[in-house]
Amino acid sequence: MNKTWKIVVISFVSVLLVCLIAAAIYINNIGYSNVKLMYELSKNSNVILKMETEGEYLTKANRHREVLKEKMKKEGWTFLHQEGAGYFFEKNGKETIITARQIWNRHYVVYKVTDRVVDLSS
Repeated sequence: MNKTWKIVVISFVSVLLVCLIAAAIYINNIGYSNVKLMYELSKNSNVILKMETEGEYLTKANRHREVLKEKMKKEGWTFLHQEGAGYFFEKNGKETIITARQIWNRHYVVYKVTDRVVDLSS
């Protein structure tokens, strides 16, 4: 093998190794189960999926407000108002707050349900 091919092969292997290390760090930072949820959401963006942490749900950021309101309406909750990241709902005189926060990147939102009064997973 001449010198030029050795340089090309070593460069290719180096770039491949750097890409694998970057992917491993990304998956380790986010968590393997959350990467699976993100993959599921890429197939259907109008769903809310349950995360490993109790009372937390993941959804795509586009249309997340409408998806949350539709899901809560289906569960019998009435939307009252929004204050910042908190969405206030009422059902049978009982009030709950669902907070939304963007994570990892701007494409995903995590909902945290106060007192776990409703299961948002679709």
